[in-house]
Amino acid sequence: MPRVIKFKDRFDKIKIILCDFNHNKIAEMEAEDLYYKFRTEFNVTSRDTKMNSWYKWSKSIIDSAKFICNFKDIEDFRHFVSLYDYNTITRMSLPLLISSKISGVGFPLACDFLKELGYLNYPKPDVHIIDIFYKLELADNNIIDVFEAIIRMYEDCKEIDNTVTPYKIDKILWLISSGRFYLDDITVNRHKEKFIKEMKKIIK
Repeated sequence: MPRVIKFKDRFDKIKIILCDFNHNKIAEMEAEDLYYKFRTEFNVTSRDTKMNSWYKWSKSIIDSAKFICNFKDIEDFRHFVSLYDYNTITRMSLPLLISSKISGVGFPLACDFLKELGYLNYPKPDVHIIDIFYKLELADNNIIDVFEAIIRMYEDCKEIDNTVTPYKIDKILWLISSGRFYLDDITVNRHKEKFIKEMKKIIK
């Protein structure tokens, strides 16, 4: 929720509120108390309910800290992730677990979290990628089926190119769909529908 939270702009103040990002201290907080600290500090005037974006974010922060407290260090976390990296079914279980433990983090965002930490076997089945796979009749219209389809595509492609990863497939399709080549600060037209149209000719 970058437009609401404005994390980058408010980084220094958020860091103070979150005890210098000490997850052990954050895990001891109450979501409601943290939420009201944010409301006070940033003069939040939106409706004061548990559906408020700031409240949801506060709950996610504390759930995340509690989840991280399960691991003694980064190596322990890496070992934990590696236990799920056996096959598609076990791999899919990890983002499902994370999404059940951390409020506000669904399956796609849990995949994105792992992907951005460098675990390249976790594609993020977002709305663009789901749309592509569904319209090409490569998967049903749901995140789990598309996740599995990306892994199948990766397994087929790696026979030809050993540099291919599920992450790479995810990124190529996302760039085609969004037109946002952010590393080069370039934005072009979106080409998702054109891509689907051309791919249908090849598949059929």
